[in-house]
Amino acid sequence: MNSFIQDSAIDLSLDLQQHYAHLLVFPQCYDSFIPAPHLPISALLDFTNLPPFDHSLTVADLHRFFTSEHCVTNDVPADFLDRSLPPLSLSTQLLNTFSQAYHDGVKSVKDPRFLGNLPFWVVQYWHNLGCAIAAKECWSLACDWLSGQRENADTDLAAAIDEVFSSLRVLGWGTTLRGPAAALQVLDLAEFLSSTPMKGRFIDA
Repeated sequence: MNSFIQDSAIDLSLDLQQHYAHLLVFPQCYDSFIPAPHLPISALLDFTNLPPFDHSLTVADLHRFFTSEHCVTNDVPADFLDRSLPPLSLSTQLLNTFSQAYHDGVKSVKDPRFLGNLPFWVVQYWHNLGCAIAAKECWSLACDWLSGQRENADTDLAAAIDEVFSSLRVLGWGTTLRGPAAALQVLDLAEFLSSTPMKGRFIDA
């Protein structure tokens, strides 16, 4: 009997997770506004129409993004794509708390900077696009550092730096590494391309 109750609870939990995931799926027409994870890093850096983050918003504003008011449409305002985005840390937290917020009776999303309610899927859209924007910022800094290192580099170092730049034309910005470094994302490599101390987790990997 206990086994049946436990299995039923697991099935219910899976059903709820699938339901939450379905609510966060954004319309396919918006895919083209987010650089695909397999897009080479060099191509991501050439993406010029990515909106900026609005750093006036913080995780402290989390509660302002959920509302008990219904959203009457699955569409978004005409200027939605032109708006700056909540920082990645905030959209990540919105995603992490979404299931509990929905369970507590939240009916839609609200951008506190604008009037009107938004469908749930904008949280996932903000997060996915935010990942691309954050990656572009990291790789832009890494490439600037590489270029600076090349200015006074000897022949061997210059050749190594050129090889790194060549790799950026192949590696997908949102993909994972393979082999012994499979625990790392390609984005993690950007942190090696700076003068800051290396993180312990990279040494462990």
